[in-house]
Amino acid sequence: MFNPHTNSITFLGKLKSFSRIGIGLKRWLLIFIVAVCILAFELGLIIIAFTQPDLIMGPSDITIGIVSIGMSLGLICISIHRMYIWTLNGAKHKQVGLDVFTSLNLKMNKDKAVKVVAIGGGTGQSTLLRGIKHWTNNITAIVTITDDGGSSGDLRDDLDMPPPGDARNCLIALSELDPIMEDMFLHRFTAKSSLNSHNMGNLFLAALYQKVGGFKQVLEAAGDILSITGKVIPVSNMTNLQLRAETESGEVVEGESSIGLVSQPINRIWIEPEFAIAEQSALDAISQAEAIVIGPGSLYTSIIPNFLVDGVSDAVNASSAIKVFVCNVATQPHETECYDVEKHLNVFQEHSGVVVDYIVVNSNIKDNPEGWKQPAVLPISSIDGFNGSFVVDDVLDESMPTRHDPRKLSRAIMQIPSLSVYTFRG
Repeated sequence: MFNPHTNSITFLGKLKSFSRIGIGLKRWLLIFIVAVCILAFELGLIIIAFTQPDLIMGPSDITIGIVSIGMSLGLICISIHRMYIWTLNGAKHKQVGLDVFTSLNLKMNKDKAVKVVAIGGGTGQSTLLRGIKHWTNNITAIVTITDDGGSSGDLRDDLDMPPPGDARNCLIALSELDPIMEDMFLHRFTAKSSLNSHNMGNLFLAALYQKVGGFKQVLEAAGDILSITGKVIPVSNMTNLQLRAETESGEVVEGESSIGLVSQPINRIWIEPEFAIAEQSALDAISQAEAIVIGPGSLYTSIIPNFLVDGVSDAVNASSAIKVFVCNVATQPHETECYDVEKHLNVFQEHSGVVVDYIVVNSNIKDNPEGWKQPAVLPISSIDGFNGSFVVDDVLDESMPTRHDPRKLSRAIMQIPSLSVYTFRG
């Protein structure tokens, strides 16, 4: 049913979106109209000159007319081209349920929003990225490359390439893939063949690696193909980084996949070779960031390894960005059993030396399904010796009470007072 009140509001909303400064259409539309008017005026003078023989036009008048016609035709061509580009851009960025003007307004706001660097790996980092991309387009995900298990480990050994699994998750999280395409990239082969246990997305990155060479270049190419928001950068381009851990009993455990299953409390972890070279573009992104978000994710195997690469911790401490540490909502079997918020933070800072400004802590505590061995990390609002601030909020995924909810987590981070002045409210 036609509702004049509703339709008038819709029209006014679209008019407001259209009239927004910087949208990129009005200026070229105005130039087009002015150029057409000038052309029409000059053509009118020519017609008058031919139809009225007593009207005398001097050489200067003819020259001015020719120049004016040429300039107006040039401006008409340029403005038509620019409006054509605008139309293509509008179609590319149009969001479902929104008109083109509103969609481009959102994109422009997000283009000017806070510059976020997310450091981590695993499921936690991709969860964060799925939420953050609705607030800003200026995202850099720095991912760990120490995974040595499953498909990633096999490809690492077979092709002498960094493990692609964590980077794959980040690429998918930052993309707007059709659900069918996303399922395809996450598909894991189960047939009894050489492809068994391999992930389709990992094979895609492995193919690019053989074509392009250099893991940073691979992720750039993959980002272009998938049209991701922001970019994904490996913490290092080295292919042979190995994670090591020492338990409290002095036992040395080798490899990320083994460390995650260790039955004794971990005393410390390190990487070999000891002086791993950080990817320069990762250090550059950190230095230019306005917010650096650390975690969530497996503390010992997804978060800390990034800071063991030479130069990363120094770059984070030297950056003027707000540093946010996202504490996990639940402990992990073996790796962080019985860890509270303070233990998570202390272990991170002991290994990294990084000083953080904020800690995000979940306030929504739910009982886990029977048989799950991941107790919740209980909320607190202070730690002795910590001079930063706490963000205690409901960031829990109700359907998976051991994980963060992307939207809730990104909103909690982006509403930190020091960041909210930069951001577009997604």
